Amino acid sequence: MNRKFVLAAATAAAFAFTPVTASAVLYHYVDWDDANAAGGTASGFITLPDSSTVTVSFAAINADTSPGTLNFAQIDGTGINYWNANAQAPFLSTEVDNAPPDSDIISLVGGDNQTYSVTLSEAIKDPIMAIVSLGNDSEAITYDFDSPFEIVSQDEGHWGGSTTAFSELPGDILEGTEGHGTIQFIGTFTTFTWTVPTSENWHGFTFGIRTTEAIEPSVVPEPAAIALFALGIAGLGFARVRRFPF
Repeated sequence: MNRKFVLAAATAAAFAFTPVTASAVLYHYVDWDDANAAGGTASGFITLPDSSTVTVSFAAINADTSPGTLNFAQIDGTGINYWNANAQAPFLSTEVDNAPPDSDIISLVGGDNQTYSVTLSEAIKDPIMAIVSLGNDSEAITYDFDSPFEIVSQDEGHWGGSTTAFSELPGDILEGTEGHGTIQFIGTFTTFTWTVPTSENWHGFTFGIRTTEAIEPSVVPEPAAIALFALGIAGLGFARVRRFPF
């Protein structure tokens, strides 16, 4: 086998399977327009640059599947803007270019063995969760998610905090001691669930998305690309054997 061809195939395969380095992008946040605190529900929508919308529904559910509760909700841009403190520093990063645009927020207390869920009307990509005041200086509070995430930003926020107030624990758990910031889920999703085992008065969140699966379909490697990758790996092994016979 021609060694130059082997190296070319291996290089091409490597480029084909190398992810593109991420940079800060504009996110589109939920416009919460309805909430029922006693019934544990809220709903809203996300408007994308092509004017399409994604419907978003939130529900708190008790262990016996009956409706739970939420603490309060600020909808339609009313109320205190908890996202605007410290020049929005907790919510800006190399991955996320913009903080939530207005005061909309869903406030939780936790405890009571409730499960919280967010459901979207279609598959969305690389969503983020912006969070205000998770835990406090004397007590750590956790969000236990059903999906892996990364902490992409944190800083001093409306109630204080720091650049180290969030910690990622094993088992997809976010721990906060007065944490203000943003976490990101990588991939395509239609729903999220999480629990808050310990109660605290209070912490809040909202969601944002980068785009949808319909607008930006996930790339599945073509059979030819997979074959090229396999050929390149096999060729490199062959070249090594030819150069260093044992």
